[in-house]
This record gives sequence, C-alpha cells and structure tokens, in this order.
Amino acid sequence: MAENVIGNVEQQRMYASVKDIADLDAPIYRIFPLWFFEECLRIKHITLIRPHTWEDPLEVVGDAIAVNGWADKQVVINQDLPPVFAQCWSATAESDTLLRAYSRVDKDTHFRRNTSPRYEGVQVRTTTRKLIRALMEKAKGSPHGKCYIGTVRYIPHNEILQGIANTIRSHGIDAFREPDVRADLLFLKRQAFQHEAEVRLLYFCNESCADNLFRVPIDPNELFDEITFDPRLELFEQREREAVARSLGYKGPIRESDLYQRIILQVSLDRDSN
Repeated sequence: MAENVIGNVEQQRMYASVKDIADLDAPIYRIFPLWFFEECLRIKHITLIRPHTWEDPLEVVGDAIAVNGWADKQVVINQDLPPVFAQCWSATAESDTLLRAYSRVDKDTHFRRNTSPRYEGVQVRTTTRKLIRALMEKAKGSPHGKCYIGTVRYIPHNEILQGIANTIRSHGIDAFREPDVRADLLFLKRQAFQHEAEVRLLYFCNESCADNLFRVPIDPNELFDEITFDPRLELFEQREREAVARSLGYKGPIRESDLYQRIILQVSLDRDSN
C-alpha cells in the first residue's frame, strides 16, 4: 500500500498511514444528521463505527471467506478478526445526491417547517490533517492499534472479489490479520458509489472490543473549519439552528448555501436587438 506516514520514532507502536491523499490540508466534508451534529457539540466527540453496520454488503465480504483446498479441506477464515472502526468523509464540497442520501427534510405544507428536524443535514468541513491528528491523540490512550486515512478507490465488483482471492493465494489464510492488507480492502468500493468521492478514516484495534463505537474526543472549534445547515430549510429555521449551535459553543464560520435558492433572471435587451 503506497502511503505517507504521520508519526515519529517515539510513536513506533502507533502511527498513521495516509493513502492516496496528496494535500493533507485540502478540505473534506461530512454530512451529519442535525441531532448527531448537536450531540457532537455537546459531548465533544466524533464517533467511528464498525463497517459491518453499513448497508453495503460488500463492506463485510472479507469477514468470512470459505477457502477450499487449504490443508486438503475447506476452512472459513476471518471470522474473528480484530475490530476495525471507520468514519466516512467526502472530497465533494456540495452534492444534491449526498445530501439526499444522508439527510431528510419533510416540510409542512402550511408553515414550510421541517417535520423531521433530527434527520436534516449539517455539512461540516475539515481537513485530513486535523482528522488524523484527532484520531491519533485518542489512540494513544486506547488499546494499541493503527490509524489510517485515505481516498477510496472505485473499481468493478468482480475486481474487488478477485483481489481478495489473489491476496489469500499470495499471503495465506491469515493475510487479513495484517492491518495494512485489511485497510487496502476497506479503501475499495464498487463503482456504483463513486459519486461519494469518499475519504475514509479507519482505526484498527489490536485487542478484542465488544463495543461497536469508537469515540474520538475533539474540540469542535478546532476540528470544524466551517459548517453549513441544510439548504432546503427556510431562512427562519436556519437562523434557529444557528442560535442552537452558538449556544452549544460553536464559534466558527457558518456558511449559507445557495444550492436550492430560487433565481429570478432578468435579461435586458437593446431596442435595436429585434
């Protein structure tokens, strides 16, 4: 896996690998449901979760593989791999597709107020450098593990499956116990998801863990460079959301998106144009 390493000699047992990201300070984005975002401001954590809780079935294809012919029998491997936790971000600054995929707005027909406020979107902007530093700081006090952040590569379904098979043939049935090998797989997705332009944050824990969550302490005012409330909201609702965010301690910039702003086009014609 081609990578840059963030760390130093004193951090030999815990360091971060960065895959396919040329500029650590380029902006990346995530759409939080409103109640997740406000909870983040309250408790000052972001949360990584286990990929097997996601809807894409290919995220767990490596977790149980039947291998034929190993010691003249069939064995099922990868059923007890060390836990991995992940969080998804995007290099895309503004996307109707992502907004509708990761949030919901249902407006009352009379007052135009959103009837599902907890699920409306809040887009947060940060950088790769800030994210990986927060994760590394958390990992220092956690069971020994390894941190990764990288750009997801989108390839055909059959190439992902063939790559898994080739890895096992080349490196044996314990190949995916190696974090670098397993991270390579988690940085692959099918082409149907390429609109996400995903940047993925990963933490591999070297010890068993019953929890499905890995909470990373943050200072929202340091991690979040900018936030944008759901552009489908009416202006009065956006102002309400801003007031709550400020009351919860957020001091950074709040951007207003014109993604769904109505435009009245005015064209002036010279009298001689007809």
